[in-house]
Amino acid sequence: MHLDVYTRVGKVTVRGLRDKPGVAADIFSELVRRNIEVLAVSFDAPIGGRADFAFVVWESQVEDARGYLYALLYDFPEVEVFADDGVALLKFTGGDRIQMIADAFNIVASTGANIEMISSGENELFLLIREPMVDSVVEMFKIIYPSSTVLVNGEER
Repeated sequence: MHLDVYTRVGKVTVRGLRDKPGVAADIFSELVRRNIEVLAVSFDAPIGGRADFAFVVWESQVEDARGYLYALLYDFPEVEVFADDGVALLKFTGGDRIQMIADAFNIVASTGANIEMISSGENELFLLIREPMVDSVVEMFKIIYPSSTVLVNGEER
C-alpha cells in the first residue's frame, strides 16, 4: 500500500442544497470554469429534498471556491457554504481494494484521528483528517507498512 498526504488543502462544504438533477453539474462546471482543482468530493444522501456535499481543493483556492459558490447560490438563502483549511488529505492506494480500505480506516482510528470526509475511486481511498494528526497517521502507516512509500506534499518521508 502507498500513502500520499496533502497538507496544503482545504475543504468546502455546501449544506442544504436542493436535490434535483443538474445542480451538482452547475456547481462543478463553474469550478472548472474558474480553474478550481477539485481533489476529492463526497456527497451525502438527500434528506427531505436537501443534500449536503463537500469537496477538497488546494489551500490557495479555498476562498475563491467559497466566493464563487456564494455568488452562484446567492438566490438560495437556505444553502450554507463553509470553508475549512485546517485539514489534510490522505490518499491510500495499492493492494486489494477492500483490504486497503480496512487497513486505512484501522490506521487512522488507531491514532485517534477523526475522519471528516471519505471519497474513493477504483483503487484509491481519500480520507480527510485534521492536519495536526498527520504525523501520527504517517508514523502508524510506517509501522504497519515499513517497506511502503509515504509522500507528504510530494516529499518522501
